[in-house]
Amino acid sequence: MKRLRSMGLGVLVGLAMLAVGALLAWSRLRPELARGGHLGPIARAQYEHWARERFMARHPGERPLNWRIAEAADRFHAERPMGRFVLHENDCSDFVGCVIDEALGPGARFTRDGGQHVLCGPGGSLPGWLFEVQTLPEMGAAQPGDVVHVRHSPHYAPHDDSISHVGVMGADGRVVDFTKLKSWPEARYGRHEFAWFIRYCAPEEVWIGRLRPEFRYLVIEIRG
Repeated sequence: MKRLRSMGLGVLVGLAMLAVGALLAWSRLRPELARGGHLGPIARAQYEHWARERFMARHPGERPLNWRIAEAADRFHAERPMGRFVLHENDCSDFVGCVIDEALGPGARFTRDGGQHVLCGPGGSLPGWLFEVQTLPEMGAAQPGDVVHVRHSPHYAPHDDSISHVGVMGADGRVVDFTKLKSWPEARYGRHEFAWFIRYCAPEEVWIGRLRPEFRYLVIEIRG
């Protein structure tokens, strides 16, 4: 009888150790999956499914964090807070950086003491730890809160020296941007159909920046 009890206890301990081992393995694997790593699209899809299910269970009725970016872009479109347009200073890239900071906690540069973005780099560049950036064919359909960067601005016909342009997907699936042409007396806050925004670009000339799943689904909290 004692032997049976000992065997039973041993089985339970063994199962517990297996469970702990699996949990530790998953905890090590999870960040690698979320950041792409070397595990391929199937593993990334599995991680995103897990993160989404976890979010829905813990935050019923709430929307993922990417919607905050979309809603901030829509609010900027309505409020027009950017001030005077200055190329490479207060332009389309700066607009995107301000939207992201406003949506994710730190606040746009013009609402706090400081002239730099917190969650974006120079020129509105997206940090790899926070955003995944891929071409349109790789990323697939754009989602609310995605950053959409195009090689050729849709606001004028492309030419050899044409500059790129960037905007943010709003909650209604249209791209919100802030731009100015020389012929316009002042800058404009636009809201455009996605197909129009990318109209002068091949699919490989469109880059989508998307909040990574661990942040989108609040597995990891962003602290500004």
